[in-house]
Amino acid sequence: MLESIGVSLLGTLISFLFEQNILRKSHIDIEGAPFWYEKKGDQNKIYISTYVDGDLNAIEKAKLIVKKKITIIIEDAYKVTIKKEFMTLRSKKEIAFMNGMKDDKQLPTFVKINAVIQDITYDEDERRAFVRGYLSLDVLKQYQKQRIIKIKKKV
Repeated sequence: MLESIGVSLLGTLISFLFEQNILRKSHIDIEGAPFWYEKKGDQNKIYISTYVDGDLNAIEKAKLIVKKKITIIIEDAYKVTIKKEFMTLRSKKEIAFMNGMKDDKQLPTFVKINAVIQDITYDEDERRAFVRGYLSLDVLKQYQKQRIIKIKKKV
């Protein structure tokens, strides 16, 4: 029973993120930005582009921002999908399971480990670092499946 709730939540989460990838359209023109900045990529990945002004240390700062933004996108998707799923819950076990799914303290670490920094450009004239990274929805799906198993055992 709990596993079916988890699978339903997972399906809703992944489809929500996929839809958001399709709908997310940015046509931001940043002076000196490389051709890949804000470019659409594979719909099965959450892409983030960002820039930071400064010396070469700005590259590392931009990488951290990319990972933080990916984490925020996933957390926001959790909130939306869990709110939808809460409407159908009846038992205390189901509610405890969903609360376990909602509180993912390991997500930032997961994103830090699994996000891929795809493109980096540093413009010396502008003193600006451009970074683009992504997280695969397939990798996120596998992570969530493992969480479902762990949380189900706890409940």
